[in-house]
Amino acid sequence: MKQSILYRLVHKNEFIAVALCAALVLVLSVGSDVFWATSNLDSLQATTAPNAIMAFGMMILLICGYFDLSIGSTMLLAGMVAGKLTQLQFPVPVVVAAALLSGALAGSVNGFLVSYLKINPLIATIGTQFIGYGLAMTICDNSQHILFSDEFNAIGDTQYFGLYIMTWIMLILALGLSYFLRYTSMGRRLYFVGGNREASKLIGFNDRKILFAAYLATGFWAALGGILTAARIHSPSQYMGEGVHMTCIIACVVGGASFAGGKGSAAGAVFGALFMSLLTNMFNLLEMKPQLQNVAIGVILIAIICMDGYLNLKKMRAIGKI
Repeated sequence: MKQSILYRLVHKNEFIAVALCAALVLVLSVGSDVFWATSNLDSLQATTAPNAIMAFGMMILLICGYFDLSIGSTMLLAGMVAGKLTQLQFPVPVVVAAALLSGALAGSVNGFLVSYLKINPLIATIGTQFIGYGLAMTICDNSQHILFSDEFNAIGDTQYFGLYIMTWIMLILALGLSYFLRYTSMGRRLYFVGGNREASKLIGFNDRKILFAAYLATGFWAALGGILTAARIHSPSQYMGEGVHMTCIIACVVGGASFAGGKGSAAGAVFGALFMSLLTNMFNLLEMKPQLQNVAIGVILIAIICMDGYLNLKKMRAIGKI
């Protein structure tokens, strides 16, 4: 019985991410006197929560067998829209709604290009990435002089029971997404479309609508991540969203997603994002060379992808596809 439980735990998609997070917490607890300090834990929250929220969208796409390289520009665009409307003295609810709408529109464009026009997601989302960055900087090219109102900043600063609002939002979204993926027919369809596209078409699943909705959700959550990050730093920054697409992809893969589609979970996205934050935190607290962080991430990513490729190959052999 114990072996059966252990076997199931080890073979869960999220196991690697949980194990890596536990290892980093152990290293940091032993190697740094300030890891458990309130300021450091607050910093971890402020980094993990927005990245995890954006990783939810990337996880849905990876489950479908796709990805989005433009979430960084969508994040930046939402922050700049919020900054511009703040500068024009719009009320906070209008600022937040407009910023979220900008993300939903960006996601819709990606969804239309990939699902209806059948453009390769690499080409489509690189193109919209450049468009998003250009629009963001055009909207608010003097962002360094913009400061958000205290009401807007409260979104990023307020804590309840020791957790920021952004962390509570992340947890609520994680629970909601977990329920959606596990217990709804639409959620289960995502896995089926990603795991076997040919079969999904034969039984009549409209994968275009499913994929469009997945891209729209990804854009919306990228904008939400941008709003939360901008509120935390109290000003829109032109560096916001830089490299976040790779952070989210790596977080999802570490958390159990597969580039082949058909795998992934909300919990995996959370633990993957936490792993990325802990890794950065380790290099900062232990004063290690930042260049080595890229090496470590690269080695871990290659190892996990190789393992994922091996498991997919083994699965295809088992069902007689090769």
